[in-house]
Amino acid sequence: MKKIALILILVSSAAFAQVGYVNVNHPVYDFLERMQSYHVIDNYDPFELPLSRLDIVKFIKVIEAKRNSLSNIDNNILNDMITEFKFDMDFETDTYQSLFPKFDVAEHFNQKEKFLYFYQDSSNFNVFFNFVGSGEYIYSWENENSTSKNSSLFTFGGEVRGSFMNNFGYYFRATNGAQFGNKELSAIKSNLVYNYKYNENKDAATSFDETEGYLSAEFKYARFKIGRDRMLIGYGPVKSILGSYAPPMDYFSFRFNYSIFSFSFFHGKLLGQMTNTYDPIQGNIRTITDKFLAFHRLSLNFSRHFKLGLGEMIVYSNRSMDLSYINPFNFYKSAEHANQDRDNSMLYFDFQNNTLSGVTFYGMVLIDDIDFSKIGTSWFGNKILYDFSVALNPFARTFPLSLALQYVRIDPYVYTHRIHDNNYTSYQIGLGSNMQPNSESYIMDIKYKPHYRVELDFKFQYIRHGANDLDRAGNVFINHGGDILVGHRIGDSDDAPFLDGALEQYYNYQFIVKYEPVKNYIFTLNSVLLDRKNVPEVLLEDLYIDLLFSLRI
Repeated sequence: MKKIALILILVSSAAFAQVGYVNVNHPVYDFLERMQSYHVIDNYDPFELPLSRLDIVKFIKVIEAKRNSLSNIDNNILNDMITEFKFDMDFETDTYQSLFPKFDVAEHFNQKEKFLYFYQDSSNFNVFFNFVGSGEYIYSWENENSTSKNSSLFTFGGEVRGSFMNNFGYYFRATNGAQFGNKELSAIKSNLVYNYKYNENKDAATSFDETEGYLSAEFKYARFKIGRDRMLIGYGPVKSILGSYAPPMDYFSFRFNYSIFSFSFFHGKLLGQMTNTYDPIQGNIRTITDKFLAFHRLSLNFSRHFKLGLGEMIVYSNRSMDLSYINPFNFYKSAEHANQDRDNSMLYFDFQNNTLSGVTFYGMVLIDDIDFSKIGTSWFGNKILYDFSVALNPFARTFPLSLALQYVRIDPYVYTHRIHDNNYTSYQIGLGSNMQPNSESYIMDIKYKPHYRVELDFKFQYIRHGANDLDRAGNVFINHGGDILVGHRIGDSDDAPFLDGALEQYYNYQFIVKYEPVKNYIFTLNSVLLDRKNVPEVLLEDLYIDLLFSLRI
């Protein structure tokens, strides 16, 4: 009876609103980060995304109560957010537009939040259906060969989300797509690099598909989730722990929030090495190594002056899920030792400071491995990542302009492991940023909104990378710790100076324009200039222009 009473207390204490999570690419996160910077809201932490709809609604309500302190553009952005999250805020649907059962296409070009169909009843069950689609045209110019390429991508599918019993949420999204034109050019899209259908036949296949989905349970202090979607973990424009380049993963997670304490945990499935064998009866047989990632983090939110986080990650492979790492409240490094030192563990510290209105400092130090007796030397086993950034929002009451500056340094061999299957990758793609080990990067990101439905975004990234020396066959001849897929091998030098090796330099310029003339109809122009200087002095310049139209109705 005591256990039943406890469960009833937890259920009854949950907020009466739709539960679920908001996609990591949603513009609400940029808006909340600026509101935190202006001291309009407190306790917003962008380190781990996505956030639940419940958390986002709490922030929106606080901002709405302080709207007199916002600029005109931010007030209009807030109105758009209230339009979208109206049902989550007060169970009202007057700002929503459904195509069915009343079929009126003309009304679907108004400024309401759009759905194919939505349903709610008095038993606290609701469901929202959407059609999602996009058309994309990609053009590139290669300066070295004075040649151009073009490609087109079309995607369509559906999305279903909703909640029931006040505490449980669900989400499902499935899309299919087709590619026309130059297939090599389309491969610049990160989601196609690891897409099975697209890469099944590298010469012929032009179709691709994707899916996401989860079931979540949310109570006053605790959140549970099992499913598949994308997570972003880290501060700044470039995420050092989980970025947008790697495949999304299947995982189960747990979050706990109480007072100044926050604890998060997830255990996810990765894709390891792939081998192909041919059997005369069965044909081609594809084998992929079982590989897993466990993560947990304790955060202490003392005040806007100082927020501190401490976390661990571990990658393990070649066995089933390990109870040592399914346990959220275990110290992974010691558990790895107890498991006979077979796995790849990492420890990190992060902090945040927002003492000055409009200025937020972020920092993280990740320790992949360290020997304190050899600090200050170039010993290969001292593998540390440094990530520092500052977000500036200097004109709170005039116009929303944001400037982010970030510096990332990744020592040689960070993310790698002597056992290949334990490197920090999925499908041979790094889980963190777009940088390799033995690199440093300077990033600048400027965002400006001349209108609440228009966003201009300029990004610049400069990377210096000490690459491994390769022989004529492309194999690693001298290992400088510059490849995430190649850990320290027997016979490799124990001395690994930072940026030693074949020095590569990358200058990436990106300009993005987003325009949403009608709610849920978005035009995006993305232009990228890549300028790469390799050893010996070879200059390559590539210009990419990507025009995307996406809709969600």
